[in-house]
Amino acid sequence: MSSTSPHIVQIVGYKNTGKSTLITALTRYLTSTGRRVAVIKHDGHDHFEMDHEGTDSYSFAQAGADAVVVMSEKRTALIERQATPLEDMLTYLSAYDWILIEGYKQAAYPKLVMVREEKDLSLVKTLQDVIGIISWLTHDKIEYVGGKEGLVWHSVHETEHIARWLVSLERHEEKKI
Repeated sequence: MSSTSPHIVQIVGYKNTGKSTLITALTRYLTSTGRRVAVIKHDGHDHFEMDHEGTDSYSFAQAGADAVVVMSEKRTALIERQATPLEDMLTYLSAYDWILIEGYKQAAYPKLVMVREEKDLSLVKTLQDVIGIISWLTHDKIEYVGGKEGLVWHSVHETEHIARWLVSLERHEEKKI
């Protein structure tokens, strides 16, 4: 965990393991405690469309705009036709208390690995900076993670407990400063 704001944690795992659902629950909890949360979602297949046909911003993009910004009194949306390195986006979001990242398995930030089936535990063996396992399995399978010590094992059904655990890590890091 980072000792300065923002605190960054990655939620990683294979498809349909509950990454987005967990991030939604963690965001809900963290914001309910007054923390500002930013979420970054990696789309490894480049499928996403944020704008839709019939909107002005869609028309601007279709006309060739490299960036379209839509701003209102309460929201700002920026759509650019370029890749942005994860580090640049983290710098841009540095005013937030927490940044939750879905994906980017190879990035060097603390990770929670989502495990739906025993075979998903292979990720824990291959990834760096894993701090915990969020599991659909009904019993601990810690012996399958290749001797990695210090990992915390949580049930996917205990999202509030997971969020409180993350907050406790935040407090622990603040004491080190």
